[in-house]
Amino acid sequence: MKDLTTVEIYLTIQAPVATVFEALTTSESLAAWFSEFADVSPANNRYDFWGRFTPEAPGQSQGYHALRTFNPNQALAFDWRVRQAETAVQFQLEPQGAGTKLLLRHQGVPAAQTSDYTFSDFWSLSLENLRGWLEGQTIGARCDFSTIQRGRQVRLDVDIEAGREAVFEALIRPEALQRYIATQATVDPQVGGSYSYGWAEGGPVKILDLVPEQRLAFSWTYPNEPETVVTWSLEGSGGKTHLTLVHSGFAPNRNNGDYQVGWLKYVHRLKFLVEVGASWRKPETASSD
Repeated sequence: MKDLTTVEIYLTIQAPVATVFEALTTSESLAAWFSEFADVSPANNRYDFWGRFTPEAPGQSQGYHALRTFNPNQALAFDWRVRQAETAVQFQLEPQGAGTKLLLRHQGVPAAQTSDYTFSDFWSLSLENLRGWLEGQTIGARCDFSTIQRGRQVRLDVDIEAGREAVFEALIRPEALQRYIATQATVDPQVGGSYSYGWAEGGPVKILDLVPEQRLAFSWTYPNEPETVVTWSLEGSGGKTHLTLVHSGFAPNRNNGDYQVGWLKYVHRLKFLVEVGASWRKPETASSD
């Protein structure tokens, strides 16, 4: 029997409950922040979504989801078959001041296998996009599950509406790292210096290359994996930055879904941290797969 997990994520959105519920339940809105295609019909108990931005990149015929709960401005629930298992997704909404507190619960998810992406990462990325869409009509990135990267490296590119100095500070200052990726960051900002996220197992180890506002590279270790290298490169001017992340050194045929979706989540958070500023808060994850 497969190990099953539950993903729970909380976040606050600065938009009224009715606006958030509409973004969760109209086909046009879902296509803007969540899936490539969507077709929602409460009258027919359907909550359909499919395409390359959905895990397993299903076609339309595999994109049917039975709608189980549709309580306007309060709750939404639907079935979702993933990893050959029947799972259940629930959204709960409640007012919080002028905004909305959202709880996502995804139950019965088969645990991720080695090198596979987690649904905790998928939902964190998606809900950040929901918040960005409602608060600023912008989203960060969506993972293309039709092209999960394999091989020696993972590469991600993102455009950030902020100067290189601010972006580089978010990569090198422990206080900034704590806000979006680290649990106990330590940084000795020089080649050969230590660089750690303070994770319980694995992660960054030592700075290999450092050019302020241009490049940061560090070694990376993880249990049962060879040592690899993470390189951040920054380009741009006029208050905008093009950020490239390359994580290299994997085995030639490795399935890199775990790093592709995981790094996309963190690059996405970095973008919002820098663009939004002091008011930005990462989603709270109660449990994960």
